[in-house]
Amino acid sequence: MTTFLRKIWRVAPLAAALGLAGPVAYADGSTPNTVYVGVAYMQNHSSLPDLSGYNTPPGLNLNVGNAATLGLTYVRDLPGPWSFELALGYPPRVRTDAMGANWAKLGIQPGTGITDVDAVSPTAFINYHFWGHDAKWYPFVGLGINYTRFTNTKALSSLTSHLGPTDISLSDSWGAAAHAGLIYHIDARWAVVGTIAVADVQSDLTTTSYSPSNPSLITSQSKTHINFHPIVYTLAVGYSF
Repeated sequence: MTTFLRKIWRVAPLAAALGLAGPVAYADGSTPNTVYVGVAYMQNHSSLPDLSGYNTPPGLNLNVGNAATLGLTYVRDLPGPWSFELALGYPPRVRTDAMGANWAKLGIQPGTGITDVDAVSPTAFINYHFWGHDAKWYPFVGLGINYTRFTNTKALSSLTSHLGPTDISLSDSWGAAAHAGLIYHIDARWAVVGTIAVADVQSDLTTTSYSPSNPSLITSQSKTHINFHPIVYTLAVGYSF
């Protein structure tokens, strides 16, 4: 992860999902809308080829770290056992560490954090509730789509002190997402939910370093393709209205 962390994440809008079914005819006092607030923890199981490019030595790799953040989710009940869900969250700050013995040749010890990036990743789901919407306990599963954008990229001093000023860019990602969860209704308004989610998050990484004495002179450039393989765990409290 590259980078799926001071701000986690939000897992991508699927506005069209709202049009999959018509409005529900709810009785007075019903609560078709629920907002959940809680904690989300993202584990990245990143994989990527070694960095390569102009003046880039072989054997340099990266490891994307994990992150925790505030999660925010909106759920709208649909007809039957279905619901629409938009999962957001405060963008986590993800740290990437140097990985590979050859970093030492550049003066950077393997395992040292070298970059930070914020991950903005809204995700939309269509969920199926096995026991309907009114059971005290009910499990659900969902499929959807994730959009991830990487912002506020920063090369840390551990990198720039050896390579010079460095710009970092990560391409946006669109990919499938899936999750499963269990909801416990405390009463008609309040509930607790726990979920585990996965998403296909991939990005092209480019780093460009410049001469400290001549900002227009490129001294090295590296590229790679990162597959983050994130798993996100959430625990949240919901209020229905």
